[in-house]
Amino acid sequence: MSKEFTNYLEKISNLVDLHPEEAKSAIQSILDGKVSDSEVAAFLMGMRAKGETVDELTAFVEVMRDAAVTVEVNTKGAVDLCGTGGDKSGTFNISTAAMFAVAGAGVPVLKHGNRSVSSKSGSYDVLEELGAVPNLNKEQSEKLFDETGMVFMFAPNFHPAMKHVMPARRAMKLRTFFNMLGPLLNPATVENQVVGAFSKDAAGKMAQILSNLNTKSAYTLNAHDGLDEVTLTGQSEIFELKSHLSNGSITFDPASLEYEKVESNELLGGDAKVNAGIIKNIVKGDSTDAQRNIVTLNAAFAIHAAGAAETLTEANKMAIKSVETGEAERKLKSFIKESQKVAES
Repeated sequence: MSKEFTNYLEKISNLVDLHPEEAKSAIQSILDGKVSDSEVAAFLMGMRAKGETVDELTAFVEVMRDAAVTVEVNTKGAVDLCGTGGDKSGTFNISTAAMFAVAGAGVPVLKHGNRSVSSKSGSYDVLEELGAVPNLNKEQSEKLFDETGMVFMFAPNFHPAMKHVMPARRAMKLRTFFNMLGPLLNPATVENQVVGAFSKDAAGKMAQILSNLNTKSAYTLNAHDGLDEVTLTGQSEIFELKSHLSNGSITFDPASLEYEKVESNELLGGDAKVNAGIIKNIVKGDSTDAQRNIVTLNAAFAIHAAGAAETLTEANKMAIKSVETGEAERKLKSFIKESQKVAES
């Protein structure tokens, strides 16, 4: 370990914030594989104990975006919707299901995600169980998006330097700042995003980071029940970024879009097989009302963030129509078929 990195560890252990250039240097050392797994773990725990600043996190994102493999597609009007994970809620893969409702409403989706780290089923796991091929490279991802207006970009394929971080993350089994950074590292540099966070504080920080990085339109949010999605069990805190960041969060109540309140156990999922079954039932119209409604609600925010609807009410109607007319199911089937095809090419 370099003396410089030791100094960073010493500094954060004394609860002193890193300057942006120090933060960039520290994360670069980690991505270059210059520090051991135990030192990476020490850095992650030190940052967690100290509390990460927006300036530190922005610096981390800038370095990691520079190190990423870029997916070169037309991002106009496209959206990414994902959560940080780490909410330990046990829900099914809501944002993955919402991806098909959004695409069925005619909005291109550039989804970035991973295997499960802290839950039973990550986006990758459930898409694979559905029969899609989520493990695509740059060229295959570009082709799939051009064919279908949808793509899932598997994080390790686009952030190869992250291999130096994963052993520490897996060993720790704790939420770290990488849960916050993941959704901010879309390889296609998508301009519109909906990001669910594990806490209101994290949602606020992520909104500020996206604002620092010239994101066009975004919602970052955290539900009062702890979900990293817009919830139906109660209210959610939502930060909105348009041409500028709104002052603080708004408290969103799903009743404003005529959704009925549900109990948290109505949103539970299981492993990838269980969750894949739920997603199939939602797009087929065979799910529970609670399962369908939380998907269309979250899809509405993505449709609105993408600029495809003037109001959230209009976006919600588009999301519901996508499911009710079978467009969401057609998009799911197309995604499965075409991802298999490009994987073989």
